[in-house]
Amino acid sequence: MNSEQRILLSHPQYELGKSATGECFTLTGDLDAEGAARVLEAMESEVLSADLTSLDLEELELIDGASVARMVDLIRLLLNGSGRVRVLKSPQSLAHTLYRVGMLERDARLELVEPRQEEGTTN
Repeated sequence: MNSEQRILLSHPQYELGKSATGECFTLTGDLDAEGAARVLEAMESEVLSADLTSLDLEELELIDGASVARMVDLIRLLLNGSGRVRVLKSPQSLAHTLYRVGMLERDARLELVEPRQEEGTTN
């Protein structure tokens, strides 16, 4: 998180911040199902009315399938309050899930920017 962000939720494993303009949210750390539910709850209290809202996930790791599902719910919440949503550097599991549930096909208001690729290891 940079100094221009207001911390909305802080936990030893993850952190949610909001830019001074309120148009960009940053989520960092390792997020499991319980943490993802807390993030969603924190975001429900935020007033969203921007033409474009960005969600920066570059430093986020989703630990389990339930956390991925809650992140889909978070993106739906952002879409309900914004004209468009831009997801930056999404984990591959989230990008794949958004594609599988059809959110990238039917809603041109959702844009994935540079989704991350899984980093494989060689033996």
